[in-house]
Amino acid sequence: MNPAEAEIISLSRQIVELELRKDAEALSKLICDDYIGVDPSGILINKDVSVGRYRRSDFRLLQHAISEISVVVFGETAMEIGVMNLQGQLGALEFGGRYRYTHTWLRTDLGWKVRASQLTSI
Repeated sequence: MNPAEAEIISLSRQIVELELRKDAEALSKLICDDYIGVDPSGILINKDVSVGRYRRSDFRLLQHAISEISVVVFGETAMEIGVMNLQGQLGALEFGGRYRYTHTWLRTDLGWKVRASQLTSI
C-alpha cells in the first residue's frame, strides 16, 4: 500500500469517528464544497444535507463501521470502495444495514477531501 492509499483509509476511518461523535464542523472540512452523494434510495444529496444531519438533535448513529476497503489513487484523485455497516435514527425513521460504498477523493491545497459518494444496500 502506498502512502496516499494509507492516508485515504486513515481519513475515511476519521470520518466514521467524526460522524459517530456528530462533529459536523470537523466533518465539513473533509468534504468538498461541491460534494454530491447518492444515498441508498437513489436520492442526490449535497454537502449541506450530508453534513447538516449531524447538526440535527433528532439524528443519531448507533453503529457505524467500515471494512473491506480498497483504494486506488490516480494522481490528484482517489477511488475508495468498501463495506459500511450503519444503524441509526432520523426523527421517527430508523435506518440501517450493510452497504457497499464508494468515495471519490480529490487532493486539494488543504489535503484530501471527499468529492462524491454513493451507497448501495447489500
